[in-house]
Amino acid sequence: MLQRLITVLSLIVLLVSCKWKTGEEVLIIEEPESPIIDSLRDSSLPCLQCHDYEKFAMQKRGEFSHRKHMDFGVHCNQCHIIRAHNELTINRDVCGNCHKLADFSYEASGMPVKFSHQSHANKFNCGECHPRSFNMKKGTTKITMDAMYNGGSCGKCHNGNIAFPTAECKKCHDMSGFKKELSYQSGGISRAVFSHETHTSMFDCDRCHTSVFKFRQGGSGMKMDDIYQGKFCGSCHNDRMAFGPMSCKNCHK
Repeated sequence: MLQRLITVLSLIVLLVSCKWKTGEEVLIIEEPESPIIDSLRDSSLPCLQCHDYEKFAMQKRGEFSHRKHMDFGVHCNQCHIIRAHNELTINRDVCGNCHKLADFSYEASGMPVKFSHQSHANKFNCGECHPRSFNMKKGTTKITMDAMYNGGSCGKCHNGNIAFPTAECKKCHDMSGFKKELSYQSGGISRAVFSHETHTSMFDCDRCHTSVFKFRQGGSGMKMDDIYQGKFCGSCHNDRMAFGPMSCKNCHK
């Protein structure tokens, strides 16, 4: 009994002396949490009772926004198929209830592009393209043919192995505008006339674009002096592969 009393008194003295020694009060500041974190913490989903929910409140440009969807009153299990410790996948069928994801068209380039989002979504999971290759929001990812030729953006799959190669332009682009001849204003001489259809019947698109010519008409700054030096048209029109640059009437009409 005496030994127990001595032990208790020793502990009391120790605690009091530590308090006098520091003489400091610890101020705990609680950071305000976002409504989405509160909502996730209080949700009935059993997985969030153990797993971290704060990452779902993070927002990055071009990536899927959980916060925005939660603000619209969309609950986790409305989009996700959840089987505890076995599966957490996206129910892609529900996206089309709010979003128009069937087909997209891009008009920024000289050749309009038609893209079927639905056919890709039927074959692949969303995470295989978003956000590593493309931002979630249409038009926020810079897409160039040069990048595709080097395995970027669409070229990640369209490489001739997984899917048709990027050189097969007609699969995506409306080429009807190039059935007519293109003409270029020339100083001091008649216009130069170019048949895109004739050349594409003999060569793949990547034979000329973009190592020789940029895609946009007039965007390469082509001059006759360059052609005489074997550049632009002169890379083929050199009297060996095709008629030479001195055969002016073949182009200038």
